[in-house]
Amino acid sequence: MNKKLKVVSRIERYFMISLGIILMVAGFYYFILPAELVVGGVTGLGLVIYELYGFSISLTVFFLNAFLLFLGLILLGKRIFLRSIYGSLLFPLVLFIMEEFLPLINYQNDNLITVMFGGFFLGLGFGLVIKYGGTSGGTDIPIRILNKKFKIPLSISIYSVDGIIILLGVIVFYSQYGINTGLYALMIMFISGKVADMVIVGSDTKKAVQIITEKPQEIKEAIYKLVDRGITEVEIKGGYSKIIKTMLITVITKQEYYFIRNTIAGIDENAFVYVTPATEIHGDFEESENE
Repeated sequence: MNKKLKVVSRIERYFMISLGIILMVAGFYYFILPAELVVGGVTGLGLVIYELYGFSISLTVFFLNAFLLFLGLILLGKRIFLRSIYGSLLFPLVLFIMEEFLPLINYQNDNLITVMFGGFFLGLGFGLVIKYGGTSGGTDIPIRILNKKFKIPLSISIYSVDGIIILLGVIVFYSQYGINTGLYALMIMFISGKVADMVIVGSDTKKAVQIITEKPQEIKEAIYKLVDRGITEVEIKGGYSKIIKTMLITVITKQEYYFIRNTIAGIDENAFVYVTPATEIHGDFEESENE
């Protein structure tokens, strides 16, 4: 079967980002919130503030996202701001609708259900959002700021920001649950991270992309404009057809996958593209500031 590379339309993109946001909110509202688990992110801060002061979680998330969006516009620029605004506003809106119209579910303190299903829906939703080039906003912005302005690696930035929020949750709920909330939160983060990676392009963060195309120059120049990535160009010959073609090879992160895939599809829908895990990388490879 000759499966052509299809450009993802704007409508399809925003539909899938919206679906991802809804799944993330559902995972939080139906599984994590009833167990009072603080799993990081702006929703985690919202739960802490709700426990301390009784403020609505959805309104807290909205105002925190709005503040972080403004901070991102100042420190990261207009491009990151525009990419973040849709998810940042849709997330608290969906959460508000669920708070107002849908009842919580009592799992009778069955934390196994909370961890498994909460982590699954968070990861599934987040994976869809990232796969289609979106962002859920929130703590994505301070994580990017730490990475861009202070040159702190993304992994350490994520662990630092979410770790502080989880620690706050442990402190606030310590009298009720001890350190259990923190341990369950770490389990949810692990499960959601694995699910998100599988949704995007497999189980590894870095991917080697091989592109066999008759339009190598156009694709190469488009990728250069899109992300700061090196590209290797190899002349190859079809074993059966004996036709000479060019293969482009580059290594990307999961956040870059949607943009590069759509760029290739827009230039050469007949390109043969395959993605393999890049489990160990040595040499000149840096995380893009646009991730």
